[in-house]
Amino acid sequence: MPWSDPARRFEPAEDVQLRAELRDLLGLGPVASLRPSEPTAELTALADDLRREAQRRSRTERKRPTWGLLAAAALPLLAALAGLGTWGFQQKHRADELAAQTQRQDQELTRLAALHASEVAKERQAKEQVQQELQLASRKGGRKSEPYLVIPVEKPLKVAGDDYQRVKQKP
Repeated sequence: MPWSDPARRFEPAEDVQLRAELRDLLGLGPVASLRPSEPTAELTALADDLRREAQRRSRTERKRPTWGLLAAAALPLLAALAGLGTWGFQQKHRADELAAQTQRQDQELTRLAALHASEVAKERQAKEQVQQELQLASRKGGRKSEPYLVIPVEKPLKVAGDDYQRVKQKP
């Protein structure tokens, strides 16, 4: 609502009087209503002309294609999808490399397990062979054999005196 509108609702009487004095000092005279109560023939004709011109322009205005706007809106989505695609492709290659490495490690473990099993089998076979030889030797020799293999060690009878060195002198 403009300041010069006299139809203000909640305005004290002092403000109304002050505004009237100010209007007289400025030489504006009495305030006429900004909107006429009834439209004149000129205003009606002008409104009709404006309406017709707007309709004509809306019919003759070249419509802009919306595909350009859609393409511009789709560019960030396409960039995000391309980024996700390259990331997924890298992750797939990484997973394939890790799977190949795991498979190589499994093959190596299988080979080591087979090698260990063959060594254990050779040791068992050697142990059984020694047991059989001991049993045969005990039957032939008449000596009581021990349940385990004894390796004889030659011990020197006497320690030679040349082998040591004196640390302290005798008092």
